[in-house]
Amino acid sequence: MNSKIAIVGSGFGMYCLLPAFSRINECKVVSICGKNSKRMTDFCKKFNVKQYTNWKEMLQKEKPNAVAIAVIPQNQYEIAKYALENDIAVFAEKPLTTSLDTSITLNNLAKKRGLPNMMDFLFTEIPEWLETKKIVESGSLGEILGIDVNWTFLSYDLKNNLKSWKTDIKQGGGALSLVFSHTLYYLEYFLGSIRQIQCKIFSSEKSLNNGDTEIDMTFVFNKKCLGHAHLDISESNSNHTITFRGERGNIILQNSSESFVDNFELIVKTNNESQKIKLGKSLNVFDTEDDTRIKVIEPIARRFINWCNSGIASKPDFQDGTRVQELIETSRNN
Repeated sequence: MNSKIAIVGSGFGMYCLLPAFSRINECKVVSICGKNSKRMTDFCKKFNVKQYTNWKEMLQKEKPNAVAIAVIPQNQYEIAKYALENDIAVFAEKPLTTSLDTSITLNNLAKKRGLPNMMDFLFTEIPEWLETKKIVESGSLGEILGIDVNWTFLSYDLKNNLKSWKTDIKQGGGALSLVFSHTLYYLEYFLGSIRQIQCKIFSSEKSLNNGDTEIDMTFVFNKKCLGHAHLDISESNSNHTITFRGERGNIILQNSSESFVDNFELIVKTNNESQKIKLGKSLNVFDTEDDTRIKVIEPIARRFINWCNSGIASKPDFQDGTRVQELIETSRNN
């Protein structure tokens, strides 16, 4: 049985989630809810879906099997909770909610109802990242002794002097929740549970809501593996570099372009030799005008729909979203 899915969100939900789920033959996108605009109307016509401005009305009338949500994190909890209580599977954006308690509530509710639930942590779908995980787990470089993350870019809101939820901590914005949530997820994806965190948080004058813009964090995975991460969303130079320091060499995953998901390079260094790993496969691109993130959202969306149709659970799920929220709150308190 193919699942019926509805989407909530007239930003990321419209230009990323709607195209991503529309590519999946095993589901049918029936509707989307968001602000009424010409752009939204054009998207609805293009993808042949109904348009709503009230999410609860949409869920009650369309009766979908699943809903994909891309709204302000402060508002995601109410929508997700309502959906789960009405036996509707949920695909959520990060962060899952704005507090650990509400994240736990959603995770427990999804488990109690036995409903599919997934999170859109998209970086670990990039081919170079998947290959990096294989190298780390193969043990070819020995045990990983340390990891360093440096991620800098100038966010759209700071660049354009916008006062929005994305720079408001209470609504789920700020660099730690909005952006570094990705890092907290992928650190444990690569190296397992973080045991200790020390974190310094700064705010740039560019942030009109005084939301955090710079994070400097040290962490411990186990007795041997230590890490450091630096994030700055007020920096004009774009760079995302992750360096794994192993017993017998290093792995460098780097991207100096303005694209979040394209142009990553994977380099392995051993015995003073450096090898750039070239992958033969790439993710599907259907339309050059599409948002580049669609192609890394699509694999997660496919696993979610497969869970809905077959009952086979997948990752990342609400358990992962709750864990990231726990790490966010630990970071704010240290």
